[in-house]
Amino acid sequence: PGVLTTDTEINEALDMINVVPNPYYGYSSYETSQFTSTVKITNLPPKCVITIYSIDGKFIRQYNRDEVGASQSDRNNAPVLNSQITPALEWDIKNSRGIPVASGVYLIHVDADGLGERVIKWFGVGRQFDPSGL
Repeated sequence: PGVLTTDTEINEALDMINVVPNPYYGYSSYETSQFTSTVKITNLPPKCVITIYSIDGKFIRQYNRDEVGASQSDRNNAPVLNSQITPALEWDIKNSRGIPVASGVYLIHVDADGLGERVIKWFGVGRQFDPSGL
């Protein structure tokens, strides 16, 4: 993995940022139990700000991402570029106060530091409450 140098490479990298699953119908393969709700925002750069808004522009949640992995070296002691810990961010489909968001369309704005911006539309339907596991 190298450094992005041209505008075309930067735009292609920004276009790869996505949210999965989209649409979300009450379940994703990232969830660990019936009590969790999870979607992933993928292919993120190590440094960016992710802000989630409702379709009418109300603030839902923000993540400030500044992630740098450990630097590695080969046998000749030549440094290798730092790598990310993970290029994805898990969103628990809750707002900034920990309350699950309503079903509907949301806008996910990614401001990649020094690279540009991307806006993704995401549609999610929450699962019906199931008290049987309580």
